[in-house]
Amino acid sequence: MILKSLFTELFKRGVVMVTTSNRPPEDLYKHGLQRVNFLPFIAILKEHCESVSMDTGIDYRFLHGPTMQTYFVRDRWERDVDVELNAIFKRLASEQNDIARPRTYRIKGRDVTFRKTCGHILDTTFDELCARALGAADYLQISQSFDVVLLRDIPKMTLSIKPAARRFITLIDTLYDNKVRLVCSADVPHVQLFEASDSIDDDIEDRKLMDDLGIRRHETSKLSLFTGAEEVFAFTRVVSRLQQMQTEDYWKLRDSKYL
Repeated sequence: MILKSLFTELFKRGVVMVTTSNRPPEDLYKHGLQRVNFLPFIAILKEHCESVSMDTGIDYRFLHGPTMQTYFVRDRWERDVDVELNAIFKRLASEQNDIARPRTYRIKGRDVTFRKTCGHILDTTFDELCARALGAADYLQISQSFDVVLLRDIPKMTLSIKPAARRFITLIDTLYDNKVRLVCSADVPHVQLFEASDSIDDDIEDRKLMDDLGIRRHETSKLSLFTGAEEVFAFTRVVSRLQQMQTEDYWKLRDSKYL
């Protein structure tokens, strides 16, 4: 309702809005909680704005393959993946004026510790960054503190680990936006990292949220918050970004000393 009132007044005053979105107006906040309250805003947008689709159906990041070996798949790499990442960390750490050590940051009133760092290099695991209660502020701190992140043991994700998958999405988006270099080891190629399933049990966090909002189980079938539709949509973007993060051009965006 606030958006509807705001944009009604803006358009009444002759404001011209040019904006981009990854969804057409009719799909904004699709299957979202109490979306009926959002629909009047969509009507205002469609009345005053011309929607132009720029989607060619082509992900241009995939037109060219990776130009750097920074993503290692277990059982597909000819050498031991951990040995390979250890060698990369050792080489990168040799360029730092520091020793390998844990490091603790004070973030929003709590201490967040990373077990292995060296200067501007973070050597970590999926569980350390995504299986514990971290969020956007923590990932932003990582992006501001480290030039290179070695992220080990990324599993194939399903909706059964939806909270960790959501954190992974936020992590990759934050690293990408801040041009942080990423070296990974994973169970599967990046294009296979996420698998949606139509039937999974509610996780504990979902059940708590359903209780807080007074929502019954049968009412969640059309809410993207619970079905995983938002995660599926976001993972398309993450996979595309992971593709670009394996290129020399991406690694040069921050500076070139690690090439």
